[in-house]
Amino acid sequence: MKHLERFLVDLDTGASAAASRVALGLCIPPAFRALSGGSDAIWIDLALFLGLLIGLRVGPAVLRKLLPFSAEAKQIWFDRRQVAKLHDSYQWQKLFWIGTGLLPYGAVGGGLTLGETVVAAICLVGGGAGLLIWRRINAAPPAPQLKGQVLAKS
Repeated sequence: MKHLERFLVDLDTGASAAASRVALGLCIPPAFRALSGGSDAIWIDLALFLGLLIGLRVGPAVLRKLLPFSAEAKQIWFDRRQVAKLHDSYQWQKLFWIGTGLLPYGAVGGGLTLGETVVAAICLVGGGAGLLIWRRINAAPPAPQLKGQVLAKS
């Protein structure tokens, strides 16, 4: 797998996945305000957020079709899509990190509008529940317990 492919595959795993979604959350308020003309209507923010989620689903699909990725990268992405189809919590947990990215902007960037607050609440509550459920589903099995004495004292 090429370096760019490895970067793109790794972008959706572990800490880098959380960091990229937090960064996306940080970009939402200024982008939504620019697109809505500064309007503070909840339905506009919800529509823009729905559009963003659709774009996050459709954009990578189009890029996978247009760009020549290796079979290994395509297989990894296919496997992840299969997991997402089986477990809604896999997708929902991603919202938590987007909501987390909205919080600093609300505290430092002049506050969130009512619509942005609703989006943040949906992300944090729904995403937090998804994160907890996904962690339970994806938890590593407990380590086997040793029976008896491991080291005998001499």
